[in-house]
Amino acid sequence: MAYPNLKNKHLQESLFHPLDFIKYRKVKGNFPKKYIITYQSKAKNYFLKKYKPKKVKIYSLLTIYIYKNIGFVKMTGIGAPNAAAVFEELIALGGKEFLNIGTSGGLHHEGIFLCEKALRDEGTSYHYLPDGKFIYPDKDLTEKFRKSIEKNRLEYFKGITWTIDAPYRETKAEVEEYAKGGITNVEMEASALFAVAKYRSIKIASAFIVSDLLGKEWTPKFHRFNIIKAQNKVIDAAVDCFSSKN
Repeated sequence: MAYPNLKNKHLQESLFHPLDFIKYRKVKGNFPKKYIITYQSKAKNYFLKKYKPKKVKIYSLLTIYIYKNIGFVKMTGIGAPNAAAVFEELIALGGKEFLNIGTSGGLHHEGIFLCEKALRDEGTSYHYLPDGKFIYPDKDLTEKFRKSIEKNRLEYFKGITWTIDAPYRETKAEVEEYAKGGITNVEMEASALFAVAKYRSIKIASAFIVSDLLGKEWTPKFHRFNIIKAQNKVIDAAVDCFSSKN
């Protein structure tokens, strides 16, 4: 059976819109058009300490930290459905450009990876777009992000990510096949966010910091200092990207 169950579901009108939820929550105010999205508490703590943003709590799943014209959001959960729902709400609040920064598994080696495209191995994106193997971030925003990463003198690699809903079902066969096919990373949100962005006609780019390696065995490196430091530097590059007029 094809997925989703309803044929051509992506062409159908939604029963309700994210803006309906924003109105239901009675959220008012002027919010940023540019956002940095992260997933780790240490990333949030770094941003708070360095940039001293204003805190605006929308509801339990969404708190926005505002620095100048930039919004910063630390997702309260993981995975495509959670990320896509909060992403939709940020778009409903007026968000137009997004930089998604997270940790990922590495299928080859450690490092910072600027995402070129994502393999769709999650369910959320198929509710937004027709069936397809890969989906892409915004080309222009990715290029702008690349320039800021280089401006901040960060060593990085171009990457292709594998987005999957089930981290404990990343099989040895998949890891071997995808690694041979040029996939560099694995994580849980990017392809869904790219799909929402395309559906809503807004811009998104993404970068990952490898926090664990997947090869013949799993090698976790989540709490190594260089991983945390690299993520902080990518956040600085993101701020620079959104602060730049070029």
